[in-house]
Amino acid sequence: MDEALYGASGFYVRGGRPAARGGDFATSPELGTLFARCVAGYLDRTWDELGRPDPFVVVEGGAGRGTLCRDVLAQVAACRDAVRYVMVERVDWQRDDGLARIADADVSERVAAVPDLPAGPFVGVVLANELLDNLPFRLLERSETGWQEIHVAPEGAVEVLRDGPADAAAMVEALAPDAAPGARVPLQLKAAVWVRRALRSLERGRLLTFDYGVRCTAELAQRPQSEWLRTYRSQRRGHEPLEAPGTADITCDVAFDQLPPGATLSTQAEWLAAAGIDTMTADARALWQRSRSHPTAETLAARRLLDEAAALTDPDGMGAFRTAEWRVG
Repeated sequence: MDEALYGASGFYVRGGRPAARGGDFATSPELGTLFARCVAGYLDRTWDELGRPDPFVVVEGGAGRGTLCRDVLAQVAACRDAVRYVMVERVDWQRDDGLARIADADVSERVAAVPDLPAGPFVGVVLANELLDNLPFRLLERSETGWQEIHVAPEGAVEVLRDGPADAAAMVEALAPDAAPGARVPLQLKAAVWVRRALRSLERGRLLTFDYGVRCTAELAQRPQSEWLRTYRSQRRGHEPLEAPGTADITCDVAFDQLPPGATLSTQAEWLAAAGIDTMTADARALWQRSRSHPTAETLAARRLLDEAAALTDPDGMGAFRTAEWRVG
C-alpha cells in the first residue's frame, strides 16, 4: 500500500489528488470554504481556551495542496496574528503546490511545509482530515486454527497467506474475538503510531481528526473486505487494491478502538452543528426561501452554499464520518 501510494510510481507521486471537480476523490475542504470556516472558528475558540498563546501552532497532517490551510487562514479572526501554520505533506510536488497557492497571501510568512510531523513540544492544534484511512495497515484473516497474515508477493502483486506473528494475532483476537473463519481485519498500527506522535508533540492543545470508520474493529470483521477496503479514481470507486497498483487511491475505514484512548468521538455532522454551521448558512437559507422562484446570481450562490452544507452533513455520506478530539494538558 505504501509503495502503491508513495513509491516512485505511486498514485500521489504521479499526480493523484482530491478536488470536487477534476480530481480523483472529493474531501470536505475541497467542496468549498464552509468546512474551513468551521475549523477556523474552532481554532479561535481553542486559542482562547489555551490562554491565547503566541505562537499558536497549527499542524495539518496530510495537507496535500494546501486547500484547508489557505481557507482556514483566510477565516481565522481572534488568533490570526498568533497562528503559525505547518502543512505536513509527504509528496514533494504537493508541498510546493501548497506553498505556491498561499504565496500572495499576507500570511505566507507564517506558513511552513514539511514532509513529517514536527517533534514539538508546542502549544496548539494538530489537524488531520482523511489522513488515517490512507496510512498502510496490516491485514489478517481468521482461519479454522487461528489468524493468518496477508502479504503481497511482488511478482504479479498477488496475495500470500502466512501464519500471523503471535503479537499481531493476539492483538486482532482481542479486538475481534468473535470473528468467523474467513473474516478479515485491518491492524492499523501506523495510524495508532501517527496519533501517538501527534499527541507527544503537544505541550498543551488539541488533536482533531476527521475520517470515515467505525468505533470497534469487530464491526469490520462482520463485513466483507470490499466494504471497508476501497480504491478511488476519477471520483469513482476503483478496482481491487492489488490490480494495477499506483493507478488509484487506496483507503481503509479507520477502527477507532485501535487508536490511543481518550478521544471524544462524534459524527462530522454533529461536530459541524456544534461549530455553528447552521448559523453560517442561515442567511443563505432565508434568501433561497424568499427568492428561489426568481433566482438571481446571489440566490444561486446561496443555493450552492446550502448544497455544500448538505453534503458535509449528509448522514449517508460525509456527515457520518467520525470526528475524534484528544485534549492534552
